[in-house]
Amino acid sequence: MFGMDDPVKVLNQLRHYVSDGRLEIAEVMAEELTNLLLSEKNRTIDRQELLVLALRDHANILEIRLKWKSSIKVANRLSKEKKSLISLRAKNKIVQTQEDLVLNLQDHMQKGRVFLQMGKMGKAITCFSYPVKTGYIEAFLLSIEAHVQCKGSLKKATKLAKSLNNSLGECGPLSRENNEFYLYSQFDQKTSYEKISTSIQKWLQPSLNLNTQVAANLAQKLESFNSQKEAIERGEQAANARLQSAIDSLQPAIDYHEYSQSSR
Repeated sequence: MFGMDDPVKVLNQLRHYVSDGRLEIAEVMAEELTNLLLSEKNRTIDRQELLVLALRDHANILEIRLKWKSSIKVANRLSKEKKSLISLRAKNKIVQTQEDLVLNLQDHMQKGRVFLQMGKMGKAITCFSYPVKTGYIEAFLLSIEAHVQCKGSLKKATKLAKSLNNSLGECGPLSRENNEFYLYSQFDQKTSYEKISTSIQKWLQPSLNLNTQVAANLAQKLESFNSQKEAIERGEQAANARLQSAIDSLQPAIDYHEYSQSSR
């Protein structure tokens, strides 16, 4: 079914269905594709890579369709097959790329989101812990939000909130893209500033019992980022300071015109 003689074509087609919102047929195709690839023995690197891609898509589709338990089951299989892929690559002396690291980070995020939807705070935070170590702000937001959703309090989220405050200090400056503002962390992972601001303002409510000093520090960070946002909107700060910095780093260290004049 679905032309399974060409798995690459099937994968591209199911992704097209997802983008069109045809999730039911995309789910069926993803399940059939992963079952086909899992049935193969002694898979080549290419086939193993394809299996990992298909499992990742399947887990995400199931998440979108609110099929939490099924999504976790597929995500667990994805973890197993990624280990097999790493082993195959190692045997062939193929090193991991930054893209692999980013995809692995996103896999942890995906699984954590599902556990959070299931009300499993501990498992969700465990999944988010790897992205948190990279300073990914989105992971911090979801980890702290897990305390709110599952416990209704931030009494035991002090350590996480302190780490978030530190990571916010290491991110930045604020960037604007298509009239939206973002903060970037390691591996160029971006988080919506609107989401950051909304989350922190919510956590500052006294009823959530966030540590007073941590709350004050986070409020100060928001004030600083809001000042940056206003400066960007007034044209007083580069809309994308990260890009500008990269461009500046390519400029010659010497003013060659001035150098040529002085050497005459």
